[in-house]
Amino acid sequence: MRAQGYLAFAVGICLTAWACLFAMETQDRQIADRFSHDTDKVARDTEARLKTYFDTLLAIRGTFAVHGPVSRGDFHRYVNELHLADRYPGFQAIQWVLRVPDDELARHLAAVRADTDVEPAGYPAYRVHPTIVRGDHFPVVYTEPMAGNENAFGLDLAALPAHLRALELGRDTGEVVATERITLVQDASGQPGFIARLPVYRKNAPLGTVEQRRAALVGFVAIVFRVNDLMREVLDPQILGHLHVVIHDTGYMLDATPPAPGIDGLLFDSAGKLGGRRAARAVVPGLVSKAVLNVGQRRWLVQVAGYDGVRYGRDRGTIWLIGGCGFLISALIGVLLVTLQRRRALAQTLRAALQEQGALQDSAVVGIGLFSDGRVVRCNRGLEEMLGYPQGALAGLSTARLIQEAPEAPDPFVCGPAGQRMHRELELTRRDGGTMWCIVNGRMLDRQAPDKGCVWVLCDISDRRRTEAALAQQKEQVEQAHRELSDVLDRLRQAQDTLVTSEKMASLGALVAGIAHELNTPIGNSLLTATALGDMVTDFQRQLDGPGIRRSALEAHLDDAKTACDIIAGSLGKAADLITSFKQVAVDQASDQRRRFDLAGVVRDTLATFAAQLRRAGCATRVEVPDNLDFDSYPGGVSQVLSNLINNALLHAFDGRPQGLVTIAARPLADGMAELRFSDDGVGMSGRTLHQIYDPFFTTKMGQGGSGLGMNIVYNIVTGVLKGSIRVESMPGSGTTVVITLPRTVPSAAAA
Repeated sequence: MRAQGYLAFAVGICLTAWACLFAMETQDRQIADRFSHDTDKVARDTEARLKTYFDTLLAIRGTFAVHGPVSRGDFHRYVNELHLADRYPGFQAIQWVLRVPDDELARHLAAVRADTDVEPAGYPAYRVHPTIVRGDHFPVVYTEPMAGNENAFGLDLAALPAHLRALELGRDTGEVVATERITLVQDASGQPGFIARLPVYRKNAPLGTVEQRRAALVGFVAIVFRVNDLMREVLDPQILGHLHVVIHDTGYMLDATPPAPGIDGLLFDSAGKLGGRRAARAVVPGLVSKAVLNVGQRRWLVQVAGYDGVRYGRDRGTIWLIGGCGFLISALIGVLLVTLQRRRALAQTLRAALQEQGALQDSAVVGIGLFSDGRVVRCNRGLEEMLGYPQGALAGLSTARLIQEAPEAPDPFVCGPAGQRMHRELELTRRDGGTMWCIVNGRMLDRQAPDKGCVWVLCDISDRRRTEAALAQQKEQVEQAHRELSDVLDRLRQAQDTLVTSEKMASLGALVAGIAHELNTPIGNSLLTATALGDMVTDFQRQLDGPGIRRSALEAHLDDAKTACDIIAGSLGKAADLITSFKQVAVDQASDQRRRFDLAGVVRDTLATFAAQLRRAGCATRVEVPDNLDFDSYPGGVSQVLSNLINNALLHAFDGRPQGLVTIAARPLADGMAELRFSDDGVGMSGRTLHQIYDPFFTTKMGQGGSGLGMNIVYNIVTGVLKGSIRVESMPGSGTTVVITLPRTVPSAAAA
């Protein structure tokens, strides 16, 4: 009777285990449904909010289409009426980009500077930047609000390839087009952003074909977004606290093969990887969702994962409650069976109970077995099916046949010495030789009689283990790829630093070689003349020690000595001038000291150090710099710019030509500015070369002495150190002109 009561208790425990598993599966389904609803809401809210924002672009274009050109004041008032801070907090700015043909650029500049519709003083400092030579320019003419967006005012989008492609696509399609991930020029935080633009065409113009739309294009209305601000507005903070949302830009929808998501296209990461670091949180395995959004003809990949927590975690209290209740009920059933008074009734009841329990065990999705003394005493049909044995074949089988361990290893199907429950994961061997992983839970059948064995419940977790192994392998591959990418980036940074240093050392080496060659002639002449003078003195001494010397010989000796002294003085004076110029140029290039200097003197000193190289190249120089053009700036930067331009001309401009001409001219401008022109009559440049001239490591002489950093260094010195601007004008076969506009007094903020 007692044995049957214990058996009933074991069956109850098995049923309790099954109920707990069923409860966990039910909770998992509910979690999956809740996660699916939340991810759909994230995608819908993002798409709906972006559509609302893009509808604003359509409204602004409608204003242009109805009224024609809109003045700055009307645009300013229109945007103010939108109340961006309250209604559209995701906006960084609303802009008007005007199409300006190159031949109308000067008139456009004058019109904007004289525009007093909003600012009574106009915009006298307005300029289109960066300076490029192109048929059409697309400067940002209106930007609202202006505060915080001053850097975008006058920005020529035609000079930026990513923006230019979006403009051309919008012009040809007439639809809203978004840019790729960019860093906004008006945003000092470096957060990712993008710009959505909509083309505006000439009123009443035909727009049926691409050619008609290109001809009728007037400009673009644009909205500037910072993605973090946009997503903070779109996403529900209560839901976002339980989700890890990542958004990648994977190219235009029209691209045949979109690129794989990468760090370069990462727009948003709710875990804070683009902002500050946050503590890593565990995500629920399998709770991952992906969605593709069409944002201004760009393909946005939205990836969402669920964090393990209150919203997507299992309610373990309920499972423990089911287990506790099941255990209690099982214990009560066992006690009831033991305390029945009549054996017949008890036997009849136990017989029926055993039949029911056997049916339940056989229908259970888990394996249940009684193991004792290293053998399977009995088991349910579920365990036989799991291991591939026919009915009744497992009874009496040694447990060593079921495990992968060595035969001398201890039997894993043994409970603790005090009869406590055991829980572990084991790899078992099926009848056909295959393996499977199971979670096994064991309990001693009778602590008073350990020889009766233990009851074990086995659950197949092979699929989970395979998934875990695959995830671990993928994680290792991702970490390896990340390490390799980090190594490549470190090597690229080291190579760039080395090339910049090599460029500076090569320039200094050229100065030293040139000055050494120039000093050789005057010093050699001085040495030769001094030697000849010594010989004349010796001869004169011999005549003086003789019978006597005539007046004519004395006068001839004096004339020769005077001539020799003049030659020595002239040669040494020329050498001293060269050394002075070299010292000035070398000191200026080796330091960043700001001082007052005369531009003509810096030009002459720099040319003096290149005299030998220019002469060997057959290159003549012409200097048209006034003597009274004073600067309070950095002469080292000016000298480095001139040195790089001269080296560029010698390396590229006169390739294959026996001679050439370099002209350096300067003139003062209004408002304390000055213009420095460096021109050559060399071979000139193609449009493609001109477009890439400032790119680092771009050179047409790779492997022939060109490093690709010369003009990049020039651009950085002119715009960063000297606070000026630079533009290059060139045509194939017509030479090259570099026009540099510099402040004669560098602003004190730059000096600091």
